[in-house]
Amino acid sequence: MNRKYLVDTTTHEYLCVGLKKGQDWVENNQKSLKSFMSSRPDKDKADFQLLAGEFNDNSFFEKWIRNGTNFLFQY
Repeated sequence: MNRKYLVDTTTHEYLCVGLKKGQDWVENNQKSLKSFMSSRPDKDKADFQLLAGEFNDNSFFEKWIRNGTNFLFQY
């Protein structure tokens, strides 16, 4: 399954914000999105950015979990 993630590369926390079901995207974790965004420690810095991307489950975990991102904020 493909998912859309927001990743904070500073804290290594991430949030799945969309799931692909068939050809359509379905929003996910929208109740947690506001608190996730407001809890970023660097959010007030001028160059603050979150990494966003669409990943297959396997490629996401290969890229982030096995390469040092080990904190699951909410799946």
